[in-house]
This record gives sequence, structure tokens and C-alpha cells, in this order.
Amino acid sequence: MYSYIRRSLTSNAILRVKRNHLPPRPKFTAQMENDCTEVFIHGGSGAGGQKINKTNSKVQLKHIPTGIVVTSQITRSRDQNRKDARERMAYELAKLSTANGSNETPRDIALRQLKQQNKKAKLKKSSKKYEVHKEEKERLEESQRLEDESILGKMLKN
Repeated sequence: MYSYIRRSLTSNAILRVKRNHLPPRPKFTAQMENDCTEVFIHGGSGAGGQKINKTNSKVQLKHIPTGIVVTSQITRSRDQNRKDARERMAYELAKLSTANGSNETPRDIALRQLKQQNKKAKLKKSSKKYEVHKEEKERLEESQRLEDESILGKMLKN
């Protein structure tokens, strides 16, 4: 009801990355299509047996302005390989066009931050669990000590 009023009560000032709110993957545009040459090559390795060696299902895209070459032969289907090669080319061009020298896309950075968040959350959860077990153990030891003292006190009275 008042979800827009809620705010994060964490001590750190960084923004939390959510799995379903990641930056989009780079798209293969018409301009990229015009700058690329596409070649279909006989495959030669991977699943598919003899059939993969007899068909032109391997796709090779070359981006002429940058010289980046991407090949794809993940399936026996030429259409699926074309789609995969275009996705890979868009990703490589996005990595190349990043302003910072890290050679990472915004999506890569967000995924890295998400992994770090998950790792911190797991560590925090396990340390809390350990603290609870430690407190429980101390409480049991204390109750055992008190019980032993009361038994010794009764024995000394008699």
C-alpha cells in the first residue's frame, strides 16, 4: 500500500542490484548488420556427428570497421547459429565501445555487483547462524554449571 514510502535501512550507500532489473543485453542493430559480413562455413567439431561436417551451419560474422570476428556453431541449425553470432557480435561491440577502460558492459558490472551482494548476504547469514549456535551453547553450559552447583550445594549441606 505505501511501498513508495519505504526506504532501505541499510548502512551502506550503494544501490542494490536486483536480478530482474539488470541493464538490457546489447542489441544487434541494422547499422551493425550493414557493417558486418556473414559467411557460412563447414563445421568440423562438436555434437552432430557426420551431419555437422556435411552442412554449412557454422556462422562467421566479421565487423569490417573494427575487424572483430565472431563464430558460432552451438547448434546444427543455421538460423540459431546466426542469432547467436549476432548476439555475440553485439556484446563484443558493446564491450569495445565502453567509455571506461575496464572492457565491461553495464550489464557485466551489474552482474558482478549482484554476485558480490549474494556472497555478502550468504556470509552474513552464516555468521548469524554461528552466533545463534554459540549463544545457545553458552546458555546450555551456564544452565549445566548452575545445575551442577546446586547439586554440589545440596550434597555439601547433607
